[in-house]
Amino acid sequence: MIQVLILAALLPSKVGECVPARWVSTDPASLALLAESPINCLLVEESKFTKEFAAAALEKNIRVFSAAETGEGLVVREGSAVVARLTTRSRMAWDGVVVGSTQGLWPGVKAEKAGKVEARPTGTAWIETNSGFLRFVRANVPDGTTVWIANQPPENTVLGPQRYIQAIGDAALAGARWVISLDRDFQKRLLAGDAKALEGWKRINRALRFYEDNRELWTQSEAGRLAVVQDPGSGALFSGSILDMIAAKNIPTAIVPTDRLMAASLPDVRLLLNIDPAGLSDAQKEKVRAVARQGATVVNGPPGWKLDLPQDGSITIPESQVKQLDDAWREINGILGRRNFGVRLFNASSVLSSLRAAADRKKVALHLVNYSDYPLEAVTVEALGIYKTATLLTPQGRRKLEVFTGEEQTEITIEKMEDVAILILE
Repeated sequence: MIQVLILAALLPSKVGECVPARWVSTDPASLALLAESPINCLLVEESKFTKEFAAAALEKNIRVFSAAETGEGLVVREGSAVVARLTTRSRMAWDGVVVGSTQGLWPGVKAEKAGKVEARPTGTAWIETNSGFLRFVRANVPDGTTVWIANQPPENTVLGPQRYIQAIGDAALAGARWVISLDRDFQKRLLAGDAKALEGWKRINRALRFYEDNRELWTQSEAGRLAVVQDPGSGALFSGSILDMIAAKNIPTAIVPTDRLMAASLPDVRLLLNIDPAGLSDAQKEKVRAVARQGATVVNGPPGWKLDLPQDGSITIPESQVKQLDDAWREINGILGRRNFGVRLFNASSVLSSLRAAADRKKVALHLVNYSDYPLEAVTVEALGIYKTATLLTPQGRRKLEVFTGEEQTEITIEKMEDVAILILE
């Protein structure tokens, strides 16, 4: 009892370190599956929660939370203390040790019914992702806040380990964590000790360990010379927004919420997209003009660039706004052109990326997630600036890559990339 009370007392400072997973079994024997896993917090359905299972988990340094589904989302508790409220996106609060949502798309390349890859307005393969939404959340929450997304696999679908690694990486691109949730078939086979399921589970946990071992790299500030000023009413809170279109071109983008604009430091920005200039105060408009005086190009969006949030709480763009998005994207794409805003990728149509850096910018980390189900080859990275070394980190290991430098940029070729990777440039 004393041990449990001490743990609860440490909750505010420690819950951010949780690597969470939904867990369907309350058999203590199932904890053996976590022996070599970084997962250290389990969410158990409230009706199945037992003190005996929680005690058995605690002996293995694993915390067990009870989770109750409500009309507003998922309430996660440890004893009587609420650990997190993972709500629908429209009900999200921005304060708390953990902030998150239960709503999300299932990450991956979107295919049409005939099995063909569906194209997005950018002309590349359409990738279902929550990274744009999560990046906006990260930009809004106070420093030190942990962001979770607790979407679950599609119903009646059997998924391989690659699809779960994509979901893990999709959240990590934004500096967030996905609450691990396996499809029913995978759960059943895993608990039964099926050899193929166990091997897939090892792959998933290698990816989790990869991100935990490199946590300081994916929680750094976003870097890049393009900044987008957005507020929740601009469409940043649902997938398919203007921000997602920019991300599809792998252009590193800093997101500046309107209420943080005054305090934002934007010395490296060369292009500022002000989605809804009419929504800014006089002081905020002056801050935008100050960025322009630093040498940046400022583009103030017309009313057609502002996408209103759907009233029904959905997280995908309604058909009524598709043309509006297409029109806005054509204008923005023309402004972006082929300029390098920090990094450009080639031969990477199924990849999304995020560029992050420490304050001194001497070391940058390019995070890459492959959303296809096959390895990619000969991915070329064209980084703005001169870098002397390039190191590729993957769940399979690390290796040095050859660099080729020009007058203002560095080129690196990744010969093969399986699922997720971090390219460190120094």
